[in-house]
Amino acid sequence: MMHLQLLELIGQKIIHDNKPCILIEVIDDGPLLVFQCPNNTDNKKQIQHDQHGNAKRRTLATFTIHCLNEMKNDLHPVLKQLLNQKQQQHLLDELL
Repeated sequence: MMHLQLLELIGQKIIHDNKPCILIEVIDDGPLLVFQCPNNTDNKKQIQHDQHGNAKRRTLATFTIHCLNEMKNDLHPVLKQLLNQKQQQHLLDELL
C-alpha cells in the first residue's frame, strides 16, 4: 500500500553528502525513496536502461534509500530531514 504521507514529499529538497538533492519518486515495495541531485556539477549523466536492459537515454544519477534505517527500528536519517517530529512518529508507527 502506497503511503500518502510519502507521496506528498515528492519534490522536497534535502542535502545528501553535501549536495542538494530532490525526492523524485516513491516506490511502494519497501517503501523506497528515489532522489536525484540535479545541481551537482560533477554528476555526469549516466546511461539509463529500460526493464529489458536496453540502453535508452542519458540521465542524472539517482540514489535510492529504504524508509527505515539499517536496524529497521527507526526512520532513515535522510527521511527524517523531510518530516517534523509528529509526522516521523506517525509514519514510523505505520511502517513497523
